[in-house]
Amino acid sequence: MASGVLAAAQYVSANILLLLGSVSLFVGGWTPFVVILLIMVFGSFADEISGDDWDRLGDRARTFFNVNLYLSLPLMCLLAVLLALFSRDHGFMGQPLQTIGGIWVAGYLFALVGATVGHELTHRQGRLPQTAAHLLLGFTGNTSFVIYHVHVHHRQVGMYDDASTARRGERLRSFVARAIYRQFTQAAQVEAARLRRRGLPVWSRHNRLIQAHAAPLAIFAAVAAIGGPFAILVFGLAAILGRLFHELVNFVQHFGLVRAENAPIRPRHSWDCYRRVSNVLHYNLPRHSDHHMFATKPFWRLDALEDTPMLPYGYQTMATFALIPPLWRHVMRGLLKDWDARFASEAEREIIRSRGWDGLA
Repeated sequence: MASGVLAAAQYVSANILLLLGSVSLFVGGWTPFVVILLIMVFGSFADEISGDDWDRLGDRARTFFNVNLYLSLPLMCLLAVLLALFSRDHGFMGQPLQTIGGIWVAGYLFALVGATVGHELTHRQGRLPQTAAHLLLGFTGNTSFVIYHVHVHHRQVGMYDDASTARRGERLRSFVARAIYRQFTQAAQVEAARLRRRGLPVWSRHNRLIQAHAAPLAIFAAVAAIGGPFAILVFGLAAILGRLFHELVNFVQHFGLVRAENAPIRPRHSWDCYRRVSNVLHYNLPRHSDHHMFATKPFWRLDALEDTPMLPYGYQTMATFALIPPLWRHVMRGLLKDWDARFASEAEREIIRSRGWDGLA
């Protein structure tokens, strides 16, 4: 168990990237591309040479961890404000490549920080963490995640109908389309069922899914007030890009894994990755098996497990592979063959055979 100052302080890295992204938008010009290059090098090359981290952090730094999590929200707001000002200054006839740089760096950080920290807080009870989670996820317009993730994904993970479990043979574009549509509709079904059980109308102020969309609407309104019409377009593109980055990571986390109906969730139903940089930037989310076993564990208590399906590279490297289908299939085919042999139950092997998934990636 690690509890030193340096072990705790490294988790400020994502917020440092947020600050650098904000500075790049403030400076303007080609500066966002400098941050993009840094992110690509830091998140992939540095990740692969950093080695694996098997330590679990103690509770001594829990106050720091919590403050650092909540600090992400004002920093995300700062990034959005500067993106709006960046858009206003560039205007409709500005430099298109520089605008792309601003969209890219903001979209990546909306996913890395907004979705990751929003996910962490989604699993916590109370008005403060839930409000912060909605706002953070609002930067990618994905506030239905708060309902879907807890009430559907954590129950259906690995099953055929789970919107966030990529199926064998499923291409990235098909997965993203299915995930975005099904996550929203499943969240709507969960909320409708909850309201009916309570004898309340579905279309009413009691509907938490309707309430949740106040966050992205408020963010868009603030961006419009600051930057005008072009800022809405630029922010909207950054939000869409951030959502796509988020679903790209979802694609990696459970790709091709199978769980029989009503079977208990086990560590074998998630791909783990213990690369140090991946874990630091994603608040230990790559320790995904333990997260699915104990969903309410705060990120610093998540364990690196000895006998669990392992990705051969860090999150950003694997996400890059997923964008190159032949390379992705080549890497995952061997991993899935090993999973079938070493981890799958007999019921899961039967599902794989019946669907013609043997040897498929």
